[in-house]
Amino acid sequence: MRHSRKTPPPNARETRPARQAPEEPPHALAARLYELHRDASSDEEYLELWPGDRELFGVLSFAQEHGNRLKGEAYRAAAVLRMQLAEWLRRAADPFQLSAIDDARAGGTSWKELALKLKYLDRNGEPNPGSAMNLRKRLYVAVKGQPDDRRQPQVADLIDRRAMEARLAEARFIESGEARYAELDAAARNLLKHYEAGEIHTDPDDDGFWLEQLAEVVDDRRDASERANLVVYVRGVIRETFAYARRSEQAPATTGEARQALETAAALVRAL
Repeated sequence: MRHSRKTPPPNARETRPARQAPEEPPHALAARLYELHRDASSDEEYLELWPGDRELFGVLSFAQEHGNRLKGEAYRAAAVLRMQLAEWLRRAADPFQLSAIDDARAGGTSWKELALKLKYLDRNGEPNPGSAMNLRKRLYVAVKGQPDDRRQPQVADLIDRRAMEARLAEARFIESGEARYAELDAAARNLLKHYEAGEIHTDPDDDGFWLEQLAEVVDDRRDASERANLVVYVRGVIRETFAYARRSEQAPATTGEARQALETAAALVRAL
């Protein structure tokens, strides 16, 4: 008995990878497009109309108008380059359209009016506000999302949740930093005292980078966020000091007091 071959089900839209931007930047694509026209033509007059590699709209207009001057493989390659440039142009326009929609809404424009202006109509020719709202969500994903986010309306809610989680994490970070700031500040100053006394070994290749950075910022903590961020510099000092000690096979400090200062700072960093 013959069994029909089963084909795998297509991937659901939600599981397909998001479409990424072209690998080459637009000015590089434009430069390749210009080279195709330059190599294929001896007519210098029309090449003088080239708008410049960074003028996306102008490049596309030029390339479309003069596309028939190319033949064979050059014609095909130029068409592919135009397609990629148009993708970059669309992506470049997304932030402007999102901002325009948000400004229109802030100014009192209804979703129904936006749908009418954008020609989102239902079967009866009436404006469809839901389509305009979904456009705004897709634009929001494109502008505010991550490269792997699909341009789907429901992903906009995910981006908002990420932003909320990031704000909460930042608040917890600041709260924790404020609670231990006095201890961390004292530990940082103690590290600098021993560094200036030459008691902490530093990698000569980076010239004590993190300790120098710590010295620059320790007296410039003006608000809760900056005070909490002091841990970043202390962590950098601890990480690089002990890493250099392992590489050089020597103790991180030349005195017991300096070693204790490093251990105290390390314990504070681990607790934050």
